[in-house]
Amino acid sequence: MAEDELDYNIESDESSFIEDKKSIEDELDSSVGRIANFVEGRFSKAEDARQNDETRWLQSYRNYRGLYGPDVQFTDTERSRVFVKVTKTKTLAAYGQVVEVLFGNNKFPLSVDPTTLPEGVAESVHFNADPNAEQGMDEIKKAFNKPTFSPENELQPGDTLETIRDRLGGLEDKLSPVEEKLIEGPGTTSTSITFHPAMIAAKKMQKKIHDQLEESGANKQLRLAAFELALFGTGIMKGPFAVSKEYANWDDDGEYNPTIKTVPSTSNVSIWNFYPDPDAANMDEAEYVVERHKMSRSQMRALKDRPFFRKNAIDMSLSMGESYTKKWWEQTMEESEHGSQAERYEVLEFWGFVDREILEEHDIDIPKELKDAEQLNVNIWICNNEVLRLVMNPFKPSYIPYYAVPYEVSPYSFFGVGIAENMDDTQTLMNGFMRMAIDNAALSGNLIIEVDETNLVPGQDLSVYPGKTFRRQGGAPGQSIFGTKFPKVAQ
Repeated sequence: MAEDELDYNIESDESSFIEDKKSIEDELDSSVGRIANFVEGRFSKAEDARQNDETRWLQSYRNYRGLYGPDVQFTDTERSRVFVKVTKTKTLAAYGQVVEVLFGNNKFPLSVDPTTLPEGVAESVHFNADPNAEQGMDEIKKAFNKPTFSPENELQPGDTLETIRDRLGGLEDKLSPVEEKLIEGPGTTSTSITFHPAMIAAKKMQKKIHDQLEESGANKQLRLAAFELALFGTGIMKGPFAVSKEYANWDDDGEYNPTIKTVPSTSNVSIWNFYPDPDAANMDEAEYVVERHKMSRSQMRALKDRPFFRKNAIDMSLSMGESYTKKWWEQTMEESEHGSQAERYEVLEFWGFVDREILEEHDIDIPKELKDAEQLNVNIWICNNEVLRLVMNPFKPSYIPYYAVPYEVSPYSFFGVGIAENMDDTQTLMNGFMRMAIDNAALSGNLIIEVDETNLVPGQDLSVYPGKTFRRQGGAPGQSIFGTKFPKVAQ
């Protein structure tokens, strides 16, 4: 899973952290258990607060999959179990529209533009290129070896010194007098040439960010968030973080010599594993967030290679055995009736504020500028009541690196409302009417036969088929076979 590849690009002198002990015996510290209990308490509070939301999501999931819940009971006379998947159709349509808006130009929906008043760089500069300039236009004309510009060499709107250099064939020395004549601000005459350094810098940054996001698979992660946005009503993205990515490379001797680069990465967090502060209505108000991970042994061991993870604590957690217990909604979604224990480890990742006293008990070196703070923003990982990682929030300024976007805002609630929930009543009515129509069609399409056996010769086969002949008793009055047909009201 992509989250296991996250790596935090922080230096030890910029972020305080709890150091790894030299031996497992040193890990037996009561303060470690206290902070683990602190994270567990926050997780339990957030879990209890979102139970109603989990019920809504589970109903939305069933409607999307076309599954009846335990609240729908069928009588013995109901033959039809049909489920009209109109919710799936509408959800996928909404998801397609969101993706079309986000990826309309086949790029990650991110743009960089200069502010109205750029800082540190001029918004625009110009130089005069009139024919009377001593070393301006004359040098450019000589470079082209023409008295005037040809149509294909005319200065175009938006031209910069770099584009002019390219067309001059690298004659930068001849343009140096022009650079010396640069004047801040836009040109006011018809012969002045204006370009915008702030805009050029912004677009170069945008191009680099797009290249890095494409390398990290951010488009795929954003599409996953958009799907849960349409289905459950809330899409969640996490990051960005700096990760080390390996690029395949072989040297001249055929030896594998990979290139390791640090690139930014963003990831999607499933709404089922996201436990925010229950008293917050949005991420700006959230005091903390807990993310629940489901990790295998190999994924747990891979944490040792990441910065500031405590190797002894990870080994101790592994020795305690698998601890992942499926939640009630997981068993329902998997339609599983066997045991709830999985061969995985439950790891809780906490981002948020912790009282300073708790951190001081762990010998955390609190920065001088935060000595007087009553609570500090930290990142904590725990598993099996062991603290795998505890660092000060590495982001400057500190913030919780999660972004939650609602499809439709639900007043006074953190989580939004999705298409599936809005379609719930419509889905229920369509299923009920369709089942009724099918049962009526089945009933009206068959003839009910009533037979008076006292008028028939005993021992006859009473099955009915075209051309069937029944033998009657001699002298028996009245009709012996009757047929009843029910009206068809499906329409």
